[in-house]
Amino acid sequence: MLRRFSFIALFALLIAGCGLQTQDKLNADDLHFASFYADYLARSGVTAKGDTPPIGDLTSAGLDTLFVRHKLDQRTFDARLQAYSRNPELWRKVLQEVRRNLASQKQ
Repeated sequence: MLRRFSFIALFALLIAGCGLQTQDKLNADDLHFASFYADYLARSGVTAKGDTPPIGDLTSAGLDTLFVRHKLDQRTFDARLQAYSRNPELWRKVLQEVRRNLASQKQ
């Protein structure tokens, strides 16, 4: 009986540990959103500290073009924003990915 309980407890800890590890990584939807958002920021004239701001005037048509280029629609975009508003830690990770994307665009 004690052996069975120990096995069940160990199995539960392993499953919980695996679940925590998967939360550390962004899924494909998060990476897709980060790519779109980095592109949006770059085209709207956002720069890193100390950089001279480029002239950026993203129009409504330009935003529509970004949605098409990234194969994203308004409904999906809004759903991702809602998910991030409920999970600030995930949003922080997405923003870190956005920063990496912006840095790679700059090179």
